[in-house]
Amino acid sequence: MKHSYERAVMKPSNIEGKNLPKRLAQAREAAGLSLAEATRKLNFKHYQILSAMEKGTRNVSANELISMARLYGRSLDYFFEAKVPSDPVPLWRRTAGSNIQKEQQQFLAFLENYSRLENLLGLKRRWKEILTNLDRDDFAENGFETCDKLGTDIHRHLDLGSRPACNLLNILENTLRFKVIHLDLGDGVSGASIMDSALGVGILINIHDAPWRRNFDLAHELFHIVTWKIFSHEEIGDGSRKTKPEQYADSFAASLLLPKDHLLAALREIAVNQELKMVDIIELAKEFGVSSEAVLWRLANLNKLKKGQVEKILGDSEFRNLDRGLRRGLYEEQQPEKFPYRYVSLACRCLMAGEISRGLFAEYMEIDRSEIDDYLSAAGYAVKNYEKIAAA
Repeated sequence: MKHSYERAVMKPSNIEGKNLPKRLAQAREAAGLSLAEATRKLNFKHYQILSAMEKGTRNVSANELISMARLYGRSLDYFFEAKVPSDPVPLWRRTAGSNIQKEQQQFLAFLENYSRLENLLGLKRRWKEILTNLDRDDFAENGFETCDKLGTDIHRHLDLGSRPACNLLNILENTLRFKVIHLDLGDGVSGASIMDSALGVGILINIHDAPWRRNFDLAHELFHIVTWKIFSHEEIGDGSRKTKPEQYADSFAASLLLPKDHLLAALREIAVNQELKMVDIIELAKEFGVSSEAVLWRLANLNKLKKGQVEKILGDSEFRNLDRGLRRGLYEEQQPEKFPYRYVSLACRCLMAGEISRGLFAEYMEIDRSEIDDYLSAAGYAVKNYEKIAAA
């Protein structure tokens, strides 16, 4: 996780520590970096330099340690404390065998940076109000009905309106202060979620997924947050299998994003003479910001379609081609930014208030220090905008 290094004072210039070599190797491996990759990023001449540091046969200078701490996303204390608490563990959704070390370190580093900005500005977190009072017994008898009702209750509680996908991200980020980041996760990884007393709530979404997939993933991860204390990590699994809690999360997401009354009202309007066509399914999916498959299974669960009908439609190549054709262009139109607007805003406010240095701001925004002024100007954070105009 990333930290502020400006205040670090180290003497002598070459550092020794009982735990240092082992911690250097652990931090690099946790960041998902090979010796060669870390050597290149640290601008060492050859990998034997870093290897010697990790074996304890070469001392580490203060500047070298600071560079490694930044690269690995660790505090300086991490390398010297006798006992370091383990990192919080997110829930992942991925295909079997997917390597998530690097993405996990990025995710946790972002959450720590975000939390630090909130703490510097004295902002309170609000995510605990969304946790459910349900327990395991409520899911024991008919878990899917419980999930459906839970989705309806959360929809009402958050006041998501008739088209929830349009509002969900904004409400989670700004009302409940969830920390949502979009990263390039590559093939095989859909996203992750975490709830931690120090970091708050974080959700990770694959930036390259289709917008309707991102909406559904966001709602899916919300279920895991809402029920964080009900299902264990072992029950949920490593994200590569459709365990029962993962199935519950999909059921919850469908209920949340496709609220029964609003979906059926839209269905009555779009189905001329009460005849439902393939194009109607796709238009409903576009209107509600979800996949056509999600609409079909939701209608089946509401007894408007039979399971066999849904399977036949989904297996129809003409339907799939029509679906792709009618959605063409939506990828580019709804491409999200990596960092949420609120995170950028808090970082700018902290910089303007002198709470963080320009160097740390550049690190948090992943830009060069020479780009800071242009970045602030483009984001509308000119110095004159922060001049006092009245008492609040």
